[in-house]
Amino acid sequence: MSRFLALPKGVTEQAFTKAINEYRSLLGDGRVRTDQASLKPYLATTIAQSDAQHTPSAALYPTTAREIQAIVGIANKYRTPLWSVCNGENEGYGSSAPATAGQIVLDLRNMKKIIEVDRELGYCMVEPGVTYSELQQYLTANKINLWLDAPAPSANVSIMGNILERGSGYTPYSEDFLFSCGMEVVMSDGTLLKTGMGGIPNSTSWQVFKWGFGPYVDGLFSQGNNGIVTKIGAWLMGAPPPGGYKPFCIRFPKNEMLPGIIKPLMFLRQAQIVPNACALVNAGWETATRFATDGRNNGRFVNTAARVIPAGKLVNRNVGAWNLYGAVYGSPEQVALNWMYVSGTFKQAFGNKISIITENEAKGDPAFAYRKQLMMGGITQQSPLDRWRPGGGSMKFAPTAAARPAECAQQAKVAAEILNRHGFDYLSEFSFFWYDARHIVDLRFDRTKPEELKRAHTCFDELISTFTKHGWAVGRTNTAFMDKVADSYGPAMKRLNRTIKKALDPNNILSPGKSGITAV
Repeated sequence: MSRFLALPKGVTEQAFTKAINEYRSLLGDGRVRTDQASLKPYLATTIAQSDAQHTPSAALYPTTAREIQAIVGIANKYRTPLWSVCNGENEGYGSSAPATAGQIVLDLRNMKKIIEVDRELGYCMVEPGVTYSELQQYLTANKINLWLDAPAPSANVSIMGNILERGSGYTPYSEDFLFSCGMEVVMSDGTLLKTGMGGIPNSTSWQVFKWGFGPYVDGLFSQGNNGIVTKIGAWLMGAPPPGGYKPFCIRFPKNEMLPGIIKPLMFLRQAQIVPNACALVNAGWETATRFATDGRNNGRFVNTAARVIPAGKLVNRNVGAWNLYGAVYGSPEQVALNWMYVSGTFKQAFGNKISIITENEAKGDPAFAYRKQLMMGGITQQSPLDRWRPGGGSMKFAPTAAARPAECAQQAKVAAEILNRHGFDYLSEFSFFWYDARHIVDLRFDRTKPEELKRAHTCFDELISTFTKHGWAVGRTNTAFMDKVADSYGPAMKRLNRTIKKALDPNNILSPGKSGITAV
């Protein structure tokens, strides 16, 4: 029996022991862990798959790019694969457990430097371990009036990790990968690559001009496994002047109103009258948000550990079947004018059938306070759905729809039918960007019940298969279903990704299996 919890595929215990000894010579005993207690957090997944399929063999904790360069040298020598994570947050998508058992978790959480924040042009450069909460604290302490664009929840989420997974927030800068600029990357052979303008000695535009010269390569490192990103630039939003931000909520009482919401909304979005990624939240998600937050605490979550929302029951019925959150930004004069246009557009479309709510009408509504925080890049602590169903199971299903009324309505109908048939609630949020709607469905289940875990896995599998048949692509998924989603994009894309992977990482040591990509 091995003295390690797991071994990399094809690596003997003798060879792995030699590798661990070399890692310890490089990093010291405290930053190379193989004991069960240290590795347990990397098995804290929420997906419907057994922990044994994702058991890591070890965890490494580098603090510099130079150490990572040396680590990949050892990994190549002994063929020990490295599963890179930024700080362990990735709930609903596999957390920080590796795609396959035996990989070494390369945990970058101790790389904590905020290298630069440029007040004049509004950008930052950070290392992988910097969280949204830490950057917000830095901005506040240094009286820098710039806004983040943060996902929900965000407090303990790595800025780099969210960008590389192509996550998004709710401000006008919501497309987070689009608003990144410049990376430093350790390649599998130990080469240190600076993308974009970073290769120019003493470059003054690394974080301001994305493209550089020749092919744009930054995309190779998003949702991929072709290198280990050690620095990233991100653009921050200049805060509007006082009176220049007006969040709103419009509540729609009937499910069948969904198509009618989207046409006027997309006009307002594309005309930039409403410039942010608006969230259209269904009743279940909205109820959970009200239950878990305290509006007197700026949308932060209160301690509700003893309370669980009964599945399928709306404990607070003062919500819409659909609840639209958006905001207008600019000078106070612009905000007043645009708000008249927004409210008038929806009143014309729906008359008195809807409720239009601003801060004046919200009167401490915790769901409104929570969304107000998100749409100004505020930090939130916890998912509002964490206590919807006991047992710790969560898998986020993330298909994209063309932002057309009929297509979004059909997606909602199909998703609800599949979930309900398998005994689960339809908890969803549509986020509207330029031309697309990101449809996030959170499948909540009890991981402690084998029958329910199996049923959740079958349900998620059916969601992917059915949506693929409709032509609705999944843009992000958890480690249990990465191969299935990669296959849905066709053999040509899979062959291209494998060809690139083999060229850049011939020994297949960098996060093999990530996004369904390997070099073998």
